[in-house]
Amino acid sequence: MNSDNQKIDRMLQREYQVNIGEYLGKGWQVLKQCFVPMVGFFLLTVIINFALSYVPILGQIVSTIISAPLAAGYTFVVLAILRDQPYTFNDFFKGVSNKYFLQIFLISLVGGLLILLGYIFLLIPGIYLSIAYIFAIQLAVDYDLEFWDALETSRKLVSKKWFSISWFSLVLLAVNVVGLLLFGIGLLVTLPLTICTVIAAYDDIAGNTSKGSLI
Repeated sequence: MNSDNQKIDRMLQREYQVNIGEYLGKGWQVLKQCFVPMVGFFLLTVIINFALSYVPILGQIVSTIISAPLAAGYTFVVLAILRDQPYTFNDFFKGVSNKYFLQIFLISLVGGLLILLGYIFLLIPGIYLSIAYIFAIQLAVDYDLEFWDALETSRKLVSKKWFSISWFSLVLLAVNVVGLLLFGIGLLVTLPLTICTVIAAYDDIAGNTSKGSLI
């Protein structure tokens, strides 16, 4: 068994608590530290997808393909900040690099299809998987996992405290509802905050045992 597998096994065996207030606090601290780049990147992704929406058929296909790899850029930057590692604005685009693109896209595609099938056929499996896969992209980035291993590792990790993480997800949803009520402009803050908070939660729950391959 190689060292990466051993780290993943230790991660899955460790006990953890879900500290929602702590994660929100860490997420806010990260966002404050990198506010302009975070919001700038968020606006850039919105502009890219908005522009693609005007391209018939092909634009929608391209948008679907690149959305998850683009969004994965937050993981590189937020984990670097949490772990006191250097980063640049270019790190937001690591998700679309050859090393990560395919696996992140497949996480989005396969995970999304499984969640959709779960909702269509029995509802409860869809609800379960929509929470269980919350850390799949972070795991793929942190451990260079292929898509299925990332999905399964996230599912196993989250299942230990599924109800607590479900409550955590509902709190984040409420935060974004508040952002939406502020004429939608609040989403410029609450959506990046949500992303930072989820990644902070991952870093704590996974025990910060990564192999340090983000730089």
